Amino acid sequence: MTVATGGPHVLITPNLAELLPQLRERYPQCRFTSVPEDEPVRAEYLDAEVILRSAMNEDTFDELLSKCDGLRWVQITAAGFDWVGGDIMRRRLDEGLVYTRSGNSYNVPIAEYVIGAVLLHQRAFPDLREAQERREWVRIVGRDLIGSTMLVFGTGGIGREVAWRARALGVTVIGVNRAGTPAEGFDRVVSFADHLALLPEADSVVLAMPLTRENRYFFDAERFAAMKETGILVNVGRGALVVEDALVDAMRQGRIAGAVLDVFEEEPLPPEHRLWGQPRTTVTPHTSFRGSGNLQRLYADFCANFDLYLAGEPLTGTKRQPELGY
Repeated sequence: MTVATGGPHVLITPNLAELLPQLRERYPQCRFTSVPEDEPVRAEYLDAEVILRSAMNEDTFDELLSKCDGLRWVQITAAGFDWVGGDIMRRRLDEGLVYTRSGNSYNVPIAEYVIGAVLLHQRAFPDLREAQERREWVRIVGRDLIGSTMLVFGTGGIGREVAWRARALGVTVIGVNRAGTPAEGFDRVVSFADHLALLPEADSVVLAMPLTRENRYFFDAERFAAMKETGILVNVGRGALVVEDALVDAMRQGRIAGAVLDVFEEEPLPPEHRLWGQPRTTVTPHTSFRGSGNLQRLYADFCANFDLYLAGEPLTGTKRQPELGY
């Protein structure tokens, strides 16, 4: 990759505008512009080479893709690629646009969320809360986290952050990925084809994998039936990994002990959705990735790639398996 001299023009979304002073100080030869939401695209944006995108109106993004002829690279501030881009994006990618993601920015808060979710249920906080609401002095025996087994679907950045934290608390952590490729931080890793046999031994099951054509709705009634009755499910991946009706049935019939869900097939989750009222089910509004250190992690991720861009080197965070969409 060759970059024109004089420093590229970089557009960033308004929710990242706090980074402008740092970016301008670190890269004084470059121009950084925050693109306001819901305003017409200005002529001054059209010489942009780079877009650092978080929250942005889709029409505005499509217009920039159409009109910024010199656009060469888009980095999104997310772990997955499935939420951005339509026909115009696909055309620009065919023309050579580079598309990357922030590979590490949200790993820490999501991993902390997962550990908190597992502890919440192992130590019976939902039941204790219900007893509090009834004003009953009920002593419930929690289950030890130490000595338990966790099955983590997805051994990328999020999965690895979950794994070392859980192991530090005495948990045996088994990872699941497509081919059973070993990954740092796990006690062992198995292939996706072998996961069904492991569900009966898992005290907690964590979904931290990208959504692909291969795994949509894979966690169905058969998987819930294979889990321990004392097992819990934590989903921080994508809502469509799970058959939601099967989850509701599993919870109502007591086939699993609990679920903590941060992602859903339809978001926001409609007020009438059955998941809101399920016992021992915690629903959070796709917020596991939010953390006080996110902005600086996003800055570090972008700068690492921007340094490569300025040096004409290949960027990190591109799709590892383009045929599968991640």
